[in-house]
Amino acid sequence: MIVGFIGFGEVSSVLSNILSKNGIRTVTVVKGRSNKTQELAVKSDVQILDSYETLIKGSDIVISANSPANALKVAEKYADLMEDNIYIDLNNISPDTTIKIADLFEKDHPVIEEESKHSIFSNTDEPDLRNPFVDGAIIGKVSSEPSLILFSGSKAEDLAILNNYGLNVIIVSKIPGDVSTLKTLRSLYTKGVSAVLMETFEVAKSLDLESQLFEILSMTEGEDFELKARSRINNSYKNYRRKAEEMDEILNFLINVFPNKNFIMTKASSQKFHLVKK
Repeated sequence: MIVGFIGFGEVSSVLSNILSKNGIRTVTVVKGRSNKTQELAVKSDVQILDSYETLIKGSDIVISANSPANALKVAEKYADLMEDNIYIDLNNISPDTTIKIADLFEKDHPVIEEESKHSIFSNTDEPDLRNPFVDGAIIGKVSSEPSLILFSGSKAEDLAILNNYGLNVIIVSKIPGDVSTLKTLRSLYTKGVSAVLMETFEVAKSLDLESQLFEILSMTEGEDFELKARSRINNSYKNYRRKAEEMDEILNFLINVFPNKNFIMTKASSQKFHLVKK
C-alpha cells in the first residue's frame, strides 16, 4: 500500500514516519515548497516524487495536510485525478468547507452496493464508485506517538485497516462532515481555553506574578496544571496564524448554522489569535 501526502509539515512528517516504520510506503512532493518543508521531508522516511499527478495516481490513500485556507483550493486542483483511491482531508476546516470538498469528489453514477467492494485492497476490476473523500481529524497533539484519528465518509470503513500499521483510527460514520463538526466543536472549546490562558498569563507576567498564579491555580486545577498550561500557551504563540485561520472557519460555520445567535466568546477568542500578529 502507498500513502501520498499533499503538504509535508509536522502532521505529514509524523504520520509518514509511523506508517513507514510499519511497512507502508509513503510519498510526497516538495518541489516549489519552502526550505523548511524540503529539509523536513529529507529527514523523514518518505520518498520524494516529481509531481502531484504522479503521487495521486500512484497512491492508494492521498492525505491533504496543508492549512485551512488552502484545503479547498488543493482539493479543487486534484479531485479529477482521483479514481479508486481515497482522499483524506486532515486540515482543520469547518463542516461547510468539508461538504464543499466532498462535493468535488462526488461521481455522477449510482453508488455500488456496499457488498460489491469492502476494501481498498479488493482485487475486483469493477470500479469503486463510492465518494473517495474522507473527512479526517487528529485529536490531541501530533507527536511521535500515534494520535487518535477520526474518519467519516462512504469509504471511511476501509481505513480501519490503518490500525494494523501503527495508527490509532476510529470510524465515526459514513457521512462526510460528521468528523469536521465534532472537530469544530472541540476546537471551539480548546482554543477558547488557550485564548483565556494567554491573556491571563500575559497580565500576570506584566505584574511579575506569573509563578505565584501558577502555584495558586495548581491547587484547584491539579499538580500538572502548570506543565499543561505552559505547553498550551507556547503552542498557541507558535501556531497563532494557523489557529487564527481555524477560528475564522469555526465562526463562519456557527454563523451560517445559527444566524440569530451571538457567539461572544468565540469572536473574542478569534480576535485574540489575530491580535498576536500585531
